[in-house]
Amino acid sequence: MNTHTPAKRAGLIETAFQKLLTRSAQVVEVEDIGSNFRLVTLAGDDLCGVDWTPGDKIQVSLAGWVRRTYTPIDWDAVDGRTRILIYLHGDAPGTRWARTLRAGDNCAFFGPRKSVRLAPSASPVILSGDETALGLAAALASQASLHMLCEVSARADVMAVIDRLQLEQVQLVGPGESAAALVALLRTQPMADLVLTGQGGAIQQISRQLRTEGVDPTRRQSKAYWVTGKTGLD
Repeated sequence: MNTHTPAKRAGLIETAFQKLLTRSAQVVEVEDIGSNFRLVTLAGDDLCGVDWTPGDKIQVSLAGWVRRTYTPIDWDAVDGRTRILIYLHGDAPGTRWARTLRAGDNCAFFGPRKSVRLAPSASPVILSGDETALGLAAALASQASLHMLCEVSARADVMAVIDRLQLEQVQLVGPGESAAALVALLRTQPMADLVLTGQGGAIQQISRQLRTEGVDPTRRQSKAYWVTGKTGLD
């Protein structure tokens, strides 16, 4: 006689699925940077021997089927360690999870998987984004000459991240100023490749401006990290 309720069976299936497809890691360090960022180091045997490219993503499993996506800053495939920068924004599930993280906590994640990848010869690169793209900036800066336009509302914490991650070319702009700033920067670096990230509406505005300026669309790639009113973007 089967004593499992449908909910229990679903839970067993979910657990088996996650064990099959996810990697296990332990939180070994959590560093607060200002009041809005946490630099989290993950480690474990499942992180050894992993093929990772700067700009790849991981998807951390939270409660149930909920997942949140982060960009590893670096990856040590020999010792099995990686770091992610988490922006504590709003009261979404990912933020609540990140606020409670402590050294010794366990987590499971999918990936790494392709997300933003530069061409082998990509240099220089202009990255346009906001606070959510600072981890990507640190990852890509290890691969190419990178200039970032970062649209921010509160500068102090962002400056602390820039200093901590040793980001050398970051230009801070106010809300709504990214499109004009990017066009101006392209006039000084006309051969740069473009990566547009961050808020979906900002990406659309910048893309319209670039079309008006006649910028070749094949020179850019876009990845929205968040959209107002939506949660859980991949």
